[in-house]
Amino acid sequence: MLIYSYICIITERSKIMKKVIVLGLVGLFFGASLMAQESLVLENGQYYTANKELVKGDYTTNFENGNKEATYTLENGVLNGQAIFYYNNGEKKEVGEYRNGEKHGKWIKWNESGNKVTEANYYLGDKEGDWTIWDAEGNKRYEMFYNKGEKVGAWKMWNEEQKLVSEREY
Repeated sequence: MLIYSYICIITERSKIMKKVIVLGLVGLFFGASLMAQESLVLENGQYYTANKELVKGDYTTNFENGNKEATYTLENGVLNGQAIFYYNNGEKKEVGEYRNGEKHGKWIKWNESGNKVTEANYYLGDKEGDWTIWDAEGNKRYEMFYNKGEKVGAWKMWNEEQKLVSEREY
């Protein structure tokens, strides 16, 4: 009887140890994932980790449901390269490029239904070139132009029936 009790205790300890090891590995895996997704701190135009280290490389943030919220690249704590933002349902929301922390080049935005609603251009943070805005149904509503952040050229506006209702020269 004493040997049987001793074997039962060892067997039970073995089961507990297996659970502890499995839980430890699960914790290690999720802990590493959480560390990769730690909150960033924006200070003086640069992103830092909680340990005050400049962030570099590709970075992804997620919604609470686990879906991607955004992916972007940081160099020495500054946004550089492609950035992609998502809706909570996983659909793309906006795509563009950053250069030295400023929007640069073409940026495209979609609504939650997947229809393109904006196409805009930037040069180092300034609005530059043509901008087009569509409504939720995909009808062109606005056409605008910028040069170094200033309004230029013919700006046009259409109504729901695609009738040109306004045109202004800048």
